[in-house]
Amino acid sequence: MKRGILALVGTTSGGLALAAAAERHALRCVQNAGALTVYAGAGIADQVMESGALLLGDIYSLSGATCHAPGDGWGSYLAFTVDDASVEIARAALTGMPIYWTRFEDGFLLWNDLELVAPMLGIGSFDWQFIAGTLAYANLRTERTGLEGVSELLPGSCAKFLAEESAVQTLWTPWKAVSQPDLRPVAELALDLERRFLGCLRGWCGNRSDILLELSGGLDSSIVAAGLSSAQANFSAVTFVSSGADGDERPYARAVAAHCGAELLEMPHADTGIDLVSLPPVLHARPSAYGVLGGIDDAFESAFPVSDAAIFGGIGGDNIFDFDTSVAPILDAFRHFGPRRPAFETMRDVARAGDATVWQAARLAYRAVRDGPSGWRRETGFCVADQVPASPPAHPWDAGEEDAPRGKRNHVRALRRILDFVDRPRRWRDRDVVAPLLSQPVVEFCLTVPSWAWVRGGRDRAVARAAFASRLPPEVVWRRGKGRLDSLCTASYLRQRGALADLLLGGRLAERGLLDKPAIETYLAHDLVEGDFAYFRLLEIADVERWVRSVEASPLMGPSSRQRRY
Repeated sequence: MKRGILALVGTTSGGLALAAAAERHALRCVQNAGALTVYAGAGIADQVMESGALLLGDIYSLSGATCHAPGDGWGSYLAFTVDDASVEIARAALTGMPIYWTRFEDGFLLWNDLELVAPMLGIGSFDWQFIAGTLAYANLRTERTGLEGVSELLPGSCAKFLAEESAVQTLWTPWKAVSQPDLRPVAELALDLERRFLGCLRGWCGNRSDILLELSGGLDSSIVAAGLSSAQANFSAVTFVSSGADGDERPYARAVAAHCGAELLEMPHADTGIDLVSLPPVLHARPSAYGVLGGIDDAFESAFPVSDAAIFGGIGGDNIFDFDTSVAPILDAFRHFGPRRPAFETMRDVARAGDATVWQAARLAYRAVRDGPSGWRRETGFCVADQVPASPPAHPWDAGEEDAPRGKRNHVRALRRILDFVDRPRRWRDRDVVAPLLSQPVVEFCLTVPSWAWVRGGRDRAVARAAFASRLPPEVVWRRGKGRLDSLCTASYLRQRGALADLLLGGRLAERGLLDKPAIETYLAHDLVEGDFAYFRLLEIADVERWVRSVEASPLMGPSSRQRRY
């Protein structure tokens, strides 16, 4: 495994099992010093910093000066620090490599891919409260997982292990940036965004000689293409083409590739390549596989079965560029300016962006003020409502939200949602994946931009469009629509509706009383009508069911390797 990571903290009794697992997956030992043993794949860079910390991955300076300690930089890294009494492990904010941990023997076991440790663990039980919460609060990722006793160290956090005790500290939250609004005109904000993004992208490209860009033809991945071209990076691009017109972005992808001088590979995928019911082939600590994206994963793996190219993409663009279709920018503008001209201009902009009248926008804004701020959306469709949690799980970023403007609350929630996706696609497993739009300096800057600036002129992501207007074809930078996979997903659902009924109605979630079986039976029995996308909710639930069954079929539900010796 080229990018696998294994570590053992505070114990030596599991050292032989760890070494055997490392050997099975071709990991090398990068540290073996008393309380800490670390193995890593050949595709992960390692260095010992001046502070003494072992750093795995990439780090780039926050100030421009040399990074002497992990806190001096940002990037995609894990940092291990050992002192006389404890071990600390820090994960970079936003783009830090994933790491999971659990109690093991008289210490702690850590890993970034569950396949590395599945034979060693023998977890034996699910965290059903977490699973019920996953059904109700999609994409709300916390340190908790679906496996009893297994936790994730979230981005921007540090875990401290002392003897048999552990504690987690949050090192980074978005609220400091949110509290420092940048009120400059959009033109000045755009220049600053362009400068910061291109600087970060040059950092990511510095040690990557071969780059493959997933180019959809939408604004976000096109901005990454423009940045790669500006950095004179050696890159090619791939775009995925579905059989439906709504998923065919080739005209835009071709325009961007030609403009940036990049070779473009066009990869078709059809609904027949999507399997909504089989068990996911990769084991995860929580539901991770999206069945509807399986066709893209298969097409990618078929074209690039073995490749050392780094994979770049536009993931996170909608989220950091504050693509907010609510009336929250109106509320924020009135909160800041009062009933003055800039606030009324924002109302006009929001109305234009949503193809509504000013009066419609005003009515919706009034209702939003009257109703007050809402929490993370609770979804109970096709579930038994009193069997799923009534409130969302706690998250380190909850503190600070209540003082933020409504639009910035939405902005931060959007950021939280995308962080649940960055390590999910199967095609990215054990590959060098870079999400340059989620670079910490870029995200922090975007959080300072007021919500009303992002919709200036009646266009979403207005600051980003202005920043890269000179670097992209006009038909791309000013387009309002987005590619979709609705027709592909609908065809897949209709083709596999019977198998979905068997999966859901006879599955583990139903056995636990979490699903509203009569509602599911009724919906599956009816043909779809135009505009009916409730089946997406069924597919979300099916992904959770598939994950439960995949774990049941894995070594995790059996005895550990140590137990099997006796």
